[in-house]
Amino acid sequence: MDSIPLLALAVIAAVPAVFIGARVILYPITGLCLWVLLLPVTRTVADLVGYPPGEGPIVLQKLTLGDPVLLLTLAGLLNERRSAGPAYDRQGRRIVWLLAAFCVASVASATLGETGPESLIELATYSWLCLALVVICQLISSPDRVRRVLTAWRRAGVIGCVAGGVGTLLLWRGSMDNVLVQGGRVAGLFEGINQLQSFVIAVIPFFCARLFSRAASRGTRILYGALVVVGFVGVVGSGSRAGVVFAALSVWLMLLLTSPRLAAVWTCAAVLFAGSAWHLLGKHLDELPYGIRRSFSYVQEDTLELDELSIGRADQLRTFYTVFAEHPLVGVGPGGFAAWVPRVVPGGKAQEMHNSYLGVLGETGAIGGLIMLALLADAMARTLRFLWWASRVRDADALMAARALFVSYASILMYGMLNYGLRQRHFWFVVALTVAVPHVYGQWRARARVHARRTRPLYGVVPCVESQA
Repeated sequence: MDSIPLLALAVIAAVPAVFIGARVILYPITGLCLWVLLLPVTRTVADLVGYPPGEGPIVLQKLTLGDPVLLLTLAGLLNERRSAGPAYDRQGRRIVWLLAAFCVASVASATLGETGPESLIELATYSWLCLALVVICQLISSPDRVRRVLTAWRRAGVIGCVAGGVGTLLLWRGSMDNVLVQGGRVAGLFEGINQLQSFVIAVIPFFCARLFSRAASRGTRILYGALVVVGFVGVVGSGSRAGVVFAALSVWLMLLLTSPRLAAVWTCAAVLFAGSAWHLLGKHLDELPYGIRRSFSYVQEDTLELDELSIGRADQLRTFYTVFAEHPLVGVGPGGFAAWVPRVVPGGKAQEMHNSYLGVLGETGAIGGLIMLALLADAMARTLRFLWWASRVRDADALMAARALFVSYASILMYGMLNYGLRQRHFWFVVALTVAVPHVYGQWRARARVHARRTRPLYGVVPCVESQA
């Protein structure tokens, strides 16, 4: 290609990039919203510039579009003159410090473990996630910013769910490898296939907050109901058995918290028709595309033994017992579990532990594992406390937001029992919401007068009937 066309392309790309960069530095909350919008886009720069999978500079293999945005947002945050006061309370600070302590424990594990230079990538990842958590919590410091960030989160959910649904449609039409499908499984715009299911599980409760709201119009309910269905279809196309179960469970939990009677009716209907539906699916399972067929391959119907897809999980469990017995305190080092599988199980496939909690125990030992488990438990306690508080004050907006936040966090925690998800950005975004949203809403309630009519922090994000309390 001639130099003039190349120069023209560089100018076309540079002008909007410079404008966005300047905008982010001047208004860091804009950068945070853009970063949230890019959560369902985790294709690396190496993939975007055309390198084959697993090739190219290691930095480009790990760098995503959201990383420069977060770096610019951090620069804008440091440049911003803040007057909003503390961004989080004592419990929120404890969660942030626990993540920082886990990063320190990971450094000790990498130093004393056997993994070697591979641990540096994991250490950089966890440190970057810790930085992201701090930036998010610092910026979500006012009701207006909470509304903007949650709106961006909802729009990111639309992008992720639609990409997964379109990928499933392409898979159904026979396209096994394209932008949205990898090896017969739907990945959407994510780098890894398992990231799609985790993201959809996390965002579905916020869609359900609109779907189950009595104040929402019929058109709004139809729109968000369609998004829930499209997201679920994308999970089915991704070939994740756990994803299908937990996506359905997240919808059921939101329905249970919103209308227990309606949840009981739908549960009875599901139980009545489950047998017939499963029998019909079994008759046509072999005719379906690989990704969809994989989502429903649990056991062999003839022998009731584990499907061959589940054998790898058993190998990982055997490896964990050996790893933890030999390295109980500091583990084998971040990112070092996969190499142990062939050493413990002859002929076993080198792969990471498909369990977030056992994986972190195996790689960072009891020290790092207990710190991480304490962090996750503290965040869960915070969501439950917010849900209990919202139900007591009879604030419809806060109650619906608390339900969505609790179900989202609980769902991805349960999903973590069958996949390793502690490196995923949207997981820590939800953790940041558990830190920031209850604090901002509590401050707003403390400052608001009893008879003053102020716009609520979550008004318009989860539309509910105005509370009379």
